[in-house]
Amino acid sequence: MSIRPLEITAIEERPPPPGVLGWRIDYPEPGSAVDPADLRLAGWVVPERAPVAAVDLVVEERVVGRAELGVERPGVAESFDGALAASSGFRVAGNLIALRSEAELELVLRAVLGDGRRSDVGSVRLRRRDFDANRAAPGEPLVSVVIPCFNQGHYLGEAIESVLAQTHRELELIVVDDGSADNSFEVAARYPGVRRLRQRNSGVAVARNRGLAESRGAYAVFLDADDRLLPNALAVGVSELLSNPQAAFAAGRPRDIGRNGDVVREAMQPLVTRDHYLKLLEECFIWSGSSVIYRREPFEAVGGFNERRVAADDYELYLKLARDYPVLCHEAMVTEYRRHGSNATRNAGLILSSQIQVLNGQRRLLRSAEERAARRVGIRNTRIKQGEALVERIANAWRRRERGAVLNGLRTLARWDPGAFLRYRRRGIGPPGGRFEHLEREPDR
Repeated sequence: MSIRPLEITAIEERPPPPGVLGWRIDYPEPGSAVDPADLRLAGWVVPERAPVAAVDLVVEERVVGRAELGVERPGVAESFDGALAASSGFRVAGNLIALRSEAELELVLRAVLGDGRRSDVGSVRLRRRDFDANRAAPGEPLVSVVIPCFNQGHYLGEAIESVLAQTHRELELIVVDDGSADNSFEVAARYPGVRRLRQRNSGVAVARNRGLAESRGAYAVFLDADDRLLPNALAVGVSELLSNPQAAFAAGRPRDIGRNGDVVREAMQPLVTRDHYLKLLEECFIWSGSSVIYRREPFEAVGGFNERRVAADDYELYLKLARDYPVLCHEAMVTEYRRHGSNATRNAGLILSSQIQVLNGQRRLLRSAEERAARRVGIRNTRIKQGEALVERIANAWRRRERGAVLNGLRTLARWDPGAFLRYRRRGIGPPGGRFEHLEREPDR
């Protein structure tokens, strides 16, 4: 699959602004076709005195690229005196995939001078080509990708770029800043065509629903701001849903990456091929919400994400959809899940309480003894997995004398997993006599 290229329709030449002796954009030339995913411009700017500090590529007052400076241009030095002319060349690249407008687009080249002044030295006008042999097939579905973001500006650029690198190019990208206190909103501004929404901090479910409400795609993917899509994610997901027109969603597989983006584990998520609702009652076998592509109509029919949930809103949505519609899982690796200290999934108490609440909410909807038994298995599995993790967290907090964390953890266990202490006491890792100062952490497996 490919996207329609852009055509350079004109290069606007302006008189050199104050502080600049001359400038030129000499690549590409008017009439050239350029790849929106890798638009490259080259030229030169000769300053009058101080070196040019930067050349920015600007779209609608948003800086979307910054040039490499100091490129040797011997021919320019023949026309201008001074040492600055010989190394006046620049190269700049930008990614314009997310721009869906058919209207003409203006890219402004802005020189940042050594004294801090900013001067527009010229502009390039582009438009979509009306006819192209490599154009995507007519009727190719539009996929809406929504990235909710709360204080993840340091990872957000990677998430956005993973969307812009998709082989399926009929997409729109919406970033919902959920009241971030960092530079998340500014990071999203670097990418032309990416829609930015901003709201007060309301939670990830609200951000996801709002992003979809502002979108137009027949399919939707919700990418966490610290995760990344693999290049084939949308293409594989669309293919699966086109081949299974009744399916409400298709879930692929994730792999784990570390803080720096290196792969740390090729996770083998279970491949469930039948009885999806029953299996989801027993365990949430979808490990990363970013690996799921949804069909819009069923998503909206069940009401989207439950905005009252602080966590497990995606698990609840899987259950609602799998109960009323066919769903499917496939083997393709489609997303990268970043493991770091602030992952919500590391909060065992939150996951314990949220997942049991979700399963309790399914109780009145169950239609058979088999489903009722599966829900009981799911609650037991959640308590074993998350209860164990929470006991270990309480033990560690006790050693660090973090009494508030200890008390909060104990309250959570008392409400959602009251049998935890007896279970772990039998295994030799519980608190003898109920005294946490003797609680030892189970060795890592």
